[in-house]
Formats: sequence, structure tokens, C-alpha cells
Amino acid sequence: MKRYKDTRYNLNLKKPGLPSGTLTVCFFTDMHNCCSPEEISRIETILQKNRPDLILCGGDSIIGKPGYPVAPAADFLTCLAGKWASVHENGDPAGNIYLAMGNHEYRTRIYPEVYGDMYTRYQRALQQSGHLILLQNESREFTVHGLPVCICGFSMDRRYYGRIHHETLPCSAITEAFRTDQNPGTPPSDQISILLAHNPSGMDAYLEWGADLTLCGHYHGGVARFGKHGGLISPDLCLLTGKAYGLFQKNGKSVIVSSGCGEHTIPVRIHNPREIVTVVIHVNENSQS
Repeated sequence: MKRYKDTRYNLNLKKPGLPSGTLTVCFFTDMHNCCSPEEISRIETILQKNRPDLILCGGDSIIGKPGYPVAPAADFLTCLAGKWASVHENGDPAGNIYLAMGNHEYRTRIYPEVYGDMYTRYQRALQQSGHLILLQNESREFTVHGLPVCICGFSMDRRYYGRIHHETLPCSAITEAFRTDQNPGTPPSDQISILLAHNPSGMDAYLEWGADLTLCGHYHGGVARFGKHGGLISPDLCLLTGKAYGLFQKNGKSVIVSSGCGEHTIPVRIHNPREIVTVVIHVNENSQS
């Protein structure tokens, strides 16, 4: 059984007008069907130990290759969501698990001629669970322990996913993704805003957009990790990337890039264990490290 690291971050959030309190978020990403009973048990043990207020998923739960099954990831997520919902009051939005779209889910959706009904089967399984909310350029707002929260799931367009050469994500693309008649497309100033954005290549745009916390995956920790943030290679074939892992902060905003829970094609990790991330957000308080 592969080892999992239980990674914890404490963040201070100063937002006038919000009540003081703490919000504990557990985040996992990039499972890629790594859902053996032993792996599931290890993940669930970490989640139970940290007793989060919210469970979030960063995408790439499946392997987006023709003929690969979606059932391992869908069955695990459904089982986990059922257990999580059972400890909440019926209808409590904090009893749902909120997921972003990874590039593996995304390509199965936009290329049905290649992947057949993979995405349809995966999406149907999530919907039937009743407690798995896949956010595709959508947000959900609710209150947890008196703290107002907004969860946003960003689906990056394919032109920003190219290998070696790809377009740079502008902040305006995120704003347009979330803009509606009722919403200007910017993070709310009167809530704790959490952005699920699978690909950390857009980190500069995420920080400019200004969610209080952005959670990413995709890079698998760079396969082999160096220092606090460095990785050997990214999925877009960037060598010695400096955005492979860890906490990045600017102007009071935070981005966390997780090394993820699985791998595919090249199942190698060097100084780079699988992990579940727990983030404790201390709102208008001093953090306790």
C-alpha cells in the first residue's frame, strides 16, 4: 500500500465584517482510480482524524483514457459521500462533497467521439449519490458554524492545458466563467471564498482573481520533488517547475498545490508521497500552529 502524508496548513484570514471562528477543510485530488480497499481505508482514516467542516475534491478522480473504467472512482466517491452526509442533518449543504473538473474528466466530456460515454456514466454516478456536487464554473454559498462560505469550481478551457506550448490563463477568463446576471464574476467580499482550480499553471491569475484560498492539483508534486515548491516535470512538460507543490501566498491570498492521491502512466514518486491536505482557516483570529 502506498504511503499517504497527512499535510496540514494553518491560515490567518482577516476579513472585516465576518465573525471570528475556524473553518477546517480537507482536500484531496488526482486519485486516478487509485481506489483499492487499502487506499480507501487510509484516505478515510485521515479524513476522520482531522474532522473537517468541508470535504473538497480537486478533480482527476478518473483516468481519462479510452476504455478505462469510471466505476472505481465513482464507487469510492459515492461511498465516501454517503458516510459524510450521514453525520450531517438532512439537507445541510456542508454534508455534500464539492468537486472540481480535472483535465481527465474535462476531456472525456468534450471529446465523446474518443471516450464514448465515459463522462456520462461518471456524471450520472455523481448525480445519483445525491451528495456529490461537481462544480463546472459554478459556485455554492452556505454557512458553516456561522461562517459564510462560497465554494467556486473553475473548469479551465483546453487551450490552457497544451503541452510545452499553451496560452497563459488571464484573470478575465475566471471572471467571465463565473459572471451571471446576478454575479459580477468576482469573489465575494463578505464570505470565505474557496476556489477549486485543478491546474496550478494559472496560479498568477488565481491570485489576481482573489479568492481567499485556491486549491490545485494536477502536477502530482512534479513526480520528483525538490525543496518547498520544485518538481522535476509537470504534465505540460515543463521541466523543473517551481509550482509543483505547497503553499503560495500574495496580498493575503493563498494557493495550495497538492501532490495528489494517485498517479497513472508513470507510477513514480520520489520524495513526493501521496497526500490528503487539511487547511484550518482562522477567521479574524490568531492561528495556532
